[in-house]
Amino acid sequence: MNMQQPAATQGTAMPVRADAQRNAARVLAAARRAVASHGLDVSYHEIAREAGVGVGTVYRRYPERDQLMAAVLSDILTELIDTAHRALDCDDAWEGFSLLFTGLALHTAQNAGLSGSLDQHGGPAVAEQRQELLGLARSVIERAQDQGRLRRDLAWQEVLRLTGAPAVQGCVLGLESDPAHGHQSVLTVLLDGLRTG
Repeated sequence: MNMQQPAATQGTAMPVRADAQRNAARVLAAARRAVASHGLDVSYHEIAREAGVGVGTVYRRYPERDQLMAAVLSDILTELIDTAHRALDCDDAWEGFSLLFTGLALHTAQNAGLSGSLDQHGGPAVAEQRQELLGLARSVIERAQDQGRLRRDLAWQEVLRLTGAPAVQGCVLGLESDPAHGHQSVLTVLLDGLRTG
């Protein structure tokens, strides 16, 4: 009797179940929120609670912590790379620079330990994304400088380092930092100081 083989044995991959795809997206989004709040040492239990799934779901998706951290970092870098491309597409070089500078500053401020974790947790794929973002950022910065919109006395690397300023936390003379409003006010001052004219 010549019976047809089941689809799974004919060399075609079984489609990923819709609920599994939804759970994977929820786990990654929850991991991003948890890392932003608690840093890269956040527990799988915290991520599962944030995602509204069992901890086993998190472990099945990311058996190793480095896999989860790489996915989080890659997701963030993908957003920033997209922002950098949009910045280069802006006709106004200053508008493009402001878009990227603000995006980098806010992502750094909202994601605890992001910059220091790229080399430690990302692996080759994240390292490649990091280099792509650096190249794009350099282009955005130097284009704004070439158009006379951004001061030229700073190297592109120094401009990028300034995106970390809004993330600085601490108490000064007994005054606690105000994350709700502090990031935006620091950004405004930085951009005003970087703009020519």
